[in-house]
Amino acid sequence: MNKMGESKIMKKYKGVVFFDYDGTTVDEVDEIKTATPTTVESLNKLKENGYLTMLCSGRTQRFLEMDIDKFMGAITCNGSHTEVEGEVIRDICIPDELVFQVVNEYFPRDTIIHFETRDISYYLHMDEEFFKNHCKLFNLPQRWYAPWKFRTKNTHISKLVMNYKDIQVKKDFEEEFKDVFTCAKHVRENFIDITLKGVTKGDAITELIEKLGIDKKDTYAFGDADNDVEMMQAVGTGIAMGRHSEKVGEVASMVTGTVKEEGITMALKKLGLI
Repeated sequence: MNKMGESKIMKKYKGVVFFDYDGTTVDEVDEIKTATPTTVESLNKLKENGYLTMLCSGRTQRFLEMDIDKFMGAITCNGSHTEVEGEVIRDICIPDELVFQVVNEYFPRDTIIHFETRDISYYLHMDEEFFKNHCKLFNLPQRWYAPWKFRTKNTHISKLVMNYKDIQVKKDFEEEFKDVFTCAKHVRENFIDITLKGVTKGDAITELIEKLGIDKKDTYAFGDADNDVEMMQAVGTGIAMGRHSEKVGEVASMVTGTVKEEGITMALKKLGLI
C-alpha cells in the first residue's frame, strides 16, 4: 500500500465538485452512455468559476476513457488512485500476496475475479470465454481485458472485482477479510468491488481537499449508489441523483433530477455554482 509524496499543486481553487459516473454522469437505464452536452457545458462553467471538477468512480481510468478528459481530474477504483491535472496524488495497490490468497481460496468456489489496474483488467485464463461474452454483451473493447499471464510484476492491482453465484461466498469473504478489505456492492447483482481496508471514495476526497487546503464547506458531490455514501459524507454538500439508493438518500443534503433530466446542471444552478 503506497501513497505518493507531497503534492506540487498549490491552493488555487475556490472549491471542488466531485461526480460519480454510473447513474450520475451517465445512465444505463436511460441509455445515456456519455456525458451530455449540457453536463459538459456545466463542467466548463464550473472551471471558469474557479472550481476543480473531479470524476469520482469505482471504475478504472481505462473504463472512463469516453469522458475522463472532460474533467480536471479523477479519483478511480473507489479511491485507490487520484490524479489532478496530470499529477498523481494517490496510488494505492493490493499486495500480490493478498491477491494470490483471494484466488487460492475463492476461485475454487465458482467465482470470477477481475484484477483491475489503471489501464487493463486482468483475468485468469480459464475465464477467457466469460470476458469475451462480457465484452460483447456490454459493447466493450476487448483490449480493456487481458489474461493474467500478460501482467508485468510492476503493474499495480488497484482493485479486485468478484462475481459470485452463491450469496454465501460474499458473506464468507466479507467476514474473513473484514480487517483487510473494504467491500462495496456493485451496481449489478452478484458483483462486489474489493479495495484495501479504509480505501473509499470518501477517504480519497478527504486526503485531496486537505492537500489543496480547501474548506469542506466548499466541496460538493453528486452520486446515486451505496459506494457514494462515504463520498457524500466527506464533502460539505452531497447531492443525490433522481434515482438513488436508500443509503445515499439518508446522507444526501439535497436531491436533484436524473441524468436524463439534466440533474447535475439543475443542482449546480440551484446551488449558485454556475
